[in-house]
Amino acid sequence: MGASGTQFELVEIDEALAQIEELPRDAHEAVEEALAGRALTFLGPDGMFVLTLLPGDNAGQFEAFVLLAVASRNGAFERAEPAVLAIARDLAAATVAFRSVRRGWARKLGPAWRPRGERGFWRLTT
Repeated sequence: MGASGTQFELVEIDEALAQIEELPRDAHEAVEEALAGRALTFLGPDGMFVLTLLPGDNAGQFEAFVLLAVASRNGAFERAEPAVLAIARDLAAATVAFRSVRRGWARKLGPAWRPRGERGFWRLTT
């Protein structure tokens, strides 16, 4: 069993990068944050993600912000979403958010997700 009872293991960024065939062009910031110890890297059966804790919208709340997510198979988001939420809850985050340069997320996400700015989305961890 991995982090927060999920199939995702907390790993060093180098371990995850060694198993990913191709990183997105905009991955350098997430990699730098992980190398500097300001973000956590999780590796699972369908890929990996890097997240950091940021101040939330309300005083005393945190947001788990996904800096990078790389899928190795189709359907990975649907399988990874419960793990991301469980890990975020265990980190005491009230919300989870991400931004993507790829279009189409609004159609893919469920009703719990809300838009934020251009190509950004957030949801409560509960």
